[in-house]
Amino acid sequence: MAFAYVGAALPLVLLVSMSDRPLLHSVTAGELAEEIVRTLVGSIGLVLAIPATTAIAAAVAGPGAVTPVQIPTSGLDSRAEV
Repeated sequence: MAFAYVGAALPLVLLVSMSDRPLLHSVTAGELAEEIVRTLVGSIGLVLAIPATTAIAAAVAGPGAVTPVQIPTSGLDSRAEV
């Protein structure tokens, strides 16, 4: 995800890399700081979205919504080599 944001902000990254300012001054500049915060917020959002949607799906489905499938074992020989 960070690479996607860097790719989208490539012109800004090139301008910062070509400038003669120190790295700490460039990182705290408004434009670059905005991109860094955008990357962090997007990553946190993706990480939190997966468990949230799983919890919502489990709450909507409720207990007993999924029935177990019986797998027939006849015809399978446990002594057979694989």
